[in-house]
Amino acid sequence: MSTKSKSKKGRTRRKVVDPWKLKNWYEVYAPKSFKSAFLGQIPSGDETNLIGRTIEVLLYDITRNFKHTHIKLKFRIAEVMGNRCETIFIGHELTRDFVRALIHRGSTRIDGIFNYRTADGFVYRVSAFVVTRRRAKGSQIYTMRNIIHKVLDEFAKSSKHGKFIRGIVYGQYAENLSNIARTIYPLRECQIRKTKLVSYPEGAVDEDYDEEAEVFEERTVELKPHGKQIKKKLKKKEQEFEKTEETDETEETEEALRLEDTEEVAEAQDLFEDKEKPDNKPDKK
Repeated sequence: MSTKSKSKKGRTRRKVVDPWKLKNWYEVYAPKSFKSAFLGQIPSGDETNLIGRTIEVLLYDITRNFKHTHIKLKFRIAEVMGNRCETIFIGHELTRDFVRALIHRGSTRIDGIFNYRTADGFVYRVSAFVVTRRRAKGSQIYTMRNIIHKVLDEFAKSSKHGKFIRGIVYGQYAENLSNIARTIYPLRECQIRKTKLVSYPEGAVDEDYDEEAEVFEERTVELKPHGKQIKKKLKKKEQEFEKTEETDETEETEEALRLEDTEEVAEAQDLFEDKEKPDNKPDKK
């Protein structure tokens, strides 16, 4: 026998260890701004490898509302305590099929991407868009983009990051935007399609909230008079002017009729008085 065959027979196979048996399962929970909802489980062989991982879930998984199946939420693991992983919200996004279904031929899509700083120092990059029913002009696009920026800026300055996120994700801010932008041009849809956490202060902590106690206040924006608004004002002025003219004419006719009536009454009274007066003329002999 050759030396090669002897060496093959003398070898022993090593035991293969399944790496999944060495890993532990960790439970992941959402931050307090989403009621610390359970998001899922993640396997890992070392706790330090978990910090920094991102998890993507649907809002439907938290609310169990079928209207929220097109909203994707992103969380990042920030802390591990035993088998529990605490996360922070790093952004959200609408599904592509939902966004494409909102845009039709003959309409205009107006996008606005801006950075906003909340009252507690969180900076978010927010992407919102508006879809009109027909083609919009350049001036209308400019004014509606300004509306998006001003309204969201006021919301960010007056609220903390938890309330600001919930207003975006649950569609309250988009509804307020659409109510204001409709005064400029007829809209088909208004949505905030994406957010991203840019920066946040060190040691920031989420706060618990109560749905019943939380109040959403609509914002208003003072805008320069636009073409559509000017036309409405001119129409109102014309209608008011026509009404005033009609009232003036009716008043003049009524006064004329009154004068005629008073003159006729005066003439009748004079004739009646003349008839009643006795003749003082001397009799002719």
